[in-house]
Amino acid sequence: MNTAKIIDMVPEPCAFVEGQEKILESYAAYLSDESRSVGEAVERIYFPENTAQVVDAVKKSIEDKRQIIVSGARTGITGGAIGVKDSVLISLEKMTAQLGAHRFQSGRKLEDIPEVAGEYYPVDPTETTASLGGTVATDASGARTYYYGSTRQFVSGITVVLANGCVLEINRGEIVSADGAFVLKGADGEIRIPVTDINIPPVKNTAGLYIKKDMDLVDLFVGCEGILGIVTEVDVRLVRKPEDSLYLVIFVKSENQALGLVSRVKEVSELPCLAIEYFGPNAVNLVRDKEAAPNLPKDALCAVYLEIEKWDDDAEKALNDTLYLCNLDIDDTWAGFDVSDLEQMKAFRHSIPETVNTIIGSRKNEIPELHKIGTDTAVPNGNLPEYLSDARSAIEGKGIEYVVFGHIGNNHLHINMLPSSMEELEMAKELYVALAEKAVNMGGSVSAEHGIGRIKRHFLEIQFSEAELSAMRAVKEALDPDSRLNPGVLI
Repeated sequence: MNTAKIIDMVPEPCAFVEGQEKILESYAAYLSDESRSVGEAVERIYFPENTAQVVDAVKKSIEDKRQIIVSGARTGITGGAIGVKDSVLISLEKMTAQLGAHRFQSGRKLEDIPEVAGEYYPVDPTETTASLGGTVATDASGARTYYYGSTRQFVSGITVVLANGCVLEINRGEIVSADGAFVLKGADGEIRIPVTDINIPPVKNTAGLYIKKDMDLVDLFVGCEGILGIVTEVDVRLVRKPEDSLYLVIFVKSENQALGLVSRVKEVSELPCLAIEYFGPNAVNLVRDKEAAPNLPKDALCAVYLEIEKWDDDAEKALNDTLYLCNLDIDDTWAGFDVSDLEQMKAFRHSIPETVNTIIGSRKNEIPELHKIGTDTAVPNGNLPEYLSDARSAIEGKGIEYVVFGHIGNNHLHINMLPSSMEELEMAKELYVALAEKAVNMGGSVSAEHGIGRIKRHFLEIQFSEAELSAMRAVKEALDPDSRLNPGVLI
């Protein structure tokens, strides 16, 4: 069935604050996100506590002819939640309730989703304070995406407030497109949403709307970055929590050795990895120089982090054989089974972006306009060595400081360029565009996990044809003809 019923929900009064001066003075934090982009003062900020209050906020915004910014935990780094002049902002931070065994309001923090009978919610973006709704809106992923996939795979149902103030309640498997369209029927008529096949690369990808001729209506809203509707409630799918996992950081003496290790690990069925992460030479040296992590081996040039789902005799033999074939030794590793061991290794992993931000923060004291340029590209299997080699040559040719780290299991590495002047900043921006083009030419994505937001919209034109972008705009036009929701985001 491709037809869904629109619910005309009775609104409940929603609390708000208003006035630009008051908002700038007491609520300025709501105007920015982790992109460090500072938004403009909005006219009003709503603080709903349930779906009916979101409906109230949307309908009042329609009456006031105001566009709407949707805000969650503001952990995104593409400017999707920053304030826009003359708009209103709806903050979902008070919507944190658990509504059923697996159902939560959108403001619930990921770290507050409880385990149930040995099952857990496996989505693990780096920022655990991210909200459930925000991660659904961006189809968020993290280190364990290598094993589990992105957020999309774990959304069983959603409640969505549309741009007209009406509500959809949909469960996965109930509403599937037919004849290239969805139909939403309500008291005031129907909305036809055209969907067509676009080129979705076979890699981690959060660039653009997810649309296909044959698709589930739930998937239209997952990853839409809030431009098609406001997700207020989510039914999540839990999975068995792994037991007897082993956490490893393997230190190696060359990047080629690291790439060879990763390639072998991915081929060994006895080593089922939840996560495979990489830390390049500059990243390891940065941590060593800043003493951000103690006890690094003196001769370690790179590091590979493995999270092995189940540690048993077969896994132990497979790991030892793999290390031997890669001319490595178990003595060149940190290993542990306990949560405390995992936290130590996560601290090492997180120390790299933290150190990068510290360096850039120091440089901004001299040149306030400076900021890092961090790539978010992914390429297909087999292309990463060439991509990484070409990236290094290009960046080093410009003399820009940089570090490489990230989700190597998915061929998705973050290349962080750290400019020390405005000239280097402009060169870094140009390099990012060139690297995005190269990734797409290899069959990859310009945005593997962070989304597009407001500050990366120009990258969509690298990945998609004009016909594909028009197909996305047609979906937006059908659901939000007045471009009321999240203006300037995505398309």
